[in-house]
Amino acid sequence: MAERFGGHQVPKDAKEQTASTLRATPGILGMPSDAERSRTLMEIGTGGSLATMSTECPGFPFGSLVAYSVDASGRPILCLSSLAEHSRNIAQDPRASLMVTAPEDGVNDRLALSRVTLVGEMKKLEGAEREAALDLYLQGHPTAFYVRFDDFSAYRLEVSAIRYVGGFGRMSWVTAEEYATAEPDPLLGGSAKRIIEHMNDDHADALISYCQVFARLDGVESARMIGVDRYGMDLMATLAGGEQRAARVSFSSPVETTDQVRAATIELLQEARAQLSSS
Repeated sequence: MAERFGGHQVPKDAKEQTASTLRATPGILGMPSDAERSRTLMEIGTGGSLATMSTECPGFPFGSLVAYSVDASGRPILCLSSLAEHSRNIAQDPRASLMVTAPEDGVNDRLALSRVTLVGEMKKLEGAEREAALDLYLQGHPTAFYVRFDDFSAYRLEVSAIRYVGGFGRMSWVTAEEYATAEPDPLLGGSAKRIIEHMNDDHADALISYCQVFARLDGVESARMIGVDRYGMDLMATLAGGEQRAARVSFSSPVETTDQVRAATIELLQEARAQLSSS
């Protein structure tokens, strides 16, 4: 019997091979891989929930709020006080996990937010590694002068597994190798936000055309962009009667800058208009 996988019916004996193929071909469906999504989310974030193994309550996980930065491989760098409960836990058992959630940005249901959990062991950094880690941490947290106090130590989470959840219905395990070699989306953060605002404020008609032609939606009354990445854009269309439908529109090739996004959206609009005028 076929089992659900990625929104499609995949035979049970082909499930593992299908998963492997999809992981090895990021962007082949015009979307980032979950490894890329995980790296992007870690780059955007600055804080998360650290779970360590409690010494006060043996056998139970202990959660705490922490700030972090990431190195070139996406490994979290944390600066923790020896007075903190999680530091005492780590000294006894280095196993830990760090969960980071996407910014809320007006989302009412927190379970609809993307999040990533990195699992691994905490390594206390010494000497030159410590100094480099502190410099990296302070780049992301410039007011955290206290991390150079004697009771603070620098740690790096040596990631062994990653669990990515993209809101409702999208989730997967990502290997440490996939995560380390993936690239964060070049449009992460402010660039994507500005592109979304510009398209929604100034190009509402174009968004409708994209939904009509590339998503093949009928009766589109309005549309707005809700996401953009190097491979394409996510749209939400409102149909006649008020029904809302999500749509994914891919660029002809990956982009890295706002100028390239502009060129890609113009190319799509010209194609959409040509198809609409000939229909």
